[in-house]
Amino acid sequence: MSCGYQSWGEYRHCDGGTGSTVMLDVQDIWGSIYHYCVGPGVTDLQPVIRWRVTGAWWNGGVGCSPGYYGAA
Repeated sequence: MSCGYQSWGEYRHCDGGTGSTVMLDVQDIWGSIYHYCVGPGVTDLQPVIRWRVTGAWWNGGVGCSPGYYGAA
């Protein structure tokens, strides 16, 4: 399985065993951007984003507490 955005609102963070967390920019179907911090493994981003998630990428942030941070 590849790292990064998987489809259907899932993101896989490959941390190489470090336990790191990273901040993502998550985009919905209307182009709105939200911040979401994820830890290692697969995270389902969809339950907290109102509209369908169409993409997610690392925005450079590290060391955050996993969870939803709201609109960018």
